[in-house]
Amino acid sequence: MANPIVTDEKTGKPETKQTGTETEHSLKGTFASVMILGAFIIVAWVLVFVLFMARN
Repeated sequence: MANPIVTDEKTGKPETKQTGTETEHSLKGTFASVMILGAFIIVAWVLVFVLFMARN
């Protein structure tokens, strides 16, 4: 059976209901960690490439 769309009486817009455990988390720390890890990988590749070029 399909869930009926419940609308707000004042605005006419569909109501959004949050269930008990759903909360929005900030992903700023995750983004910063991924950027730091990416920078580390890029620097490591550049250093290995420079070492490779210096030995030839």
